[in-house]
Amino acid sequence: MTTVFDVPSKELIEEVAKKLQKEEAIYLPEGNMFSRTGVDKENPPLDKNWWYVRCASILRKIYINDGMGVERLRAEYGGKRDRGSKPYKARSGSGSIVRRALQQLEKAGYVTRVRGKGRVLTPKGKSFLDNASHEVLKKIIAYYPELEKY
Repeated sequence: MTTVFDVPSKELIEEVAKKLQKEEAIYLPEGNMFSRTGVDKENPPLDKNWWYVRCASILRKIYINDGMGVERLRAEYGGKRDRGSKPYKARSGSGSIVRRALQQLEKAGYVTRVRGKGRVLTPKGKSFLDNASHEVLKKIIAYYPELEKY
């Protein structure tokens, strides 16, 4: 059985983002239409599908780490703050983006809240990611047939 660990992360996130675009529960909130993703960014994201990519990335991170909270996800998507002539300091990413993405993923049924552990994947979310990783692996093998023996 193919899991998230068996395929490259970039291809998996792109595949999951395409599938999330078809979900009714996942949409770009109006409040985050023109927002920056963190204090280290000067402008909002240029990619039109950035919300779905971020949701897919959050799903993958929760799968790999077996549960994560909002604060830990904010730290994952953080960066370094430009403080002028003073040295840079690490800062967390946007909390509203992570929180709203998690709320939408909960509404879609992929994530649930567990006390003391943060958000964890539901069986539906785990099978969703495993099926997507299987499709990615099939595409990779179709492109590189010599990898099939591994």
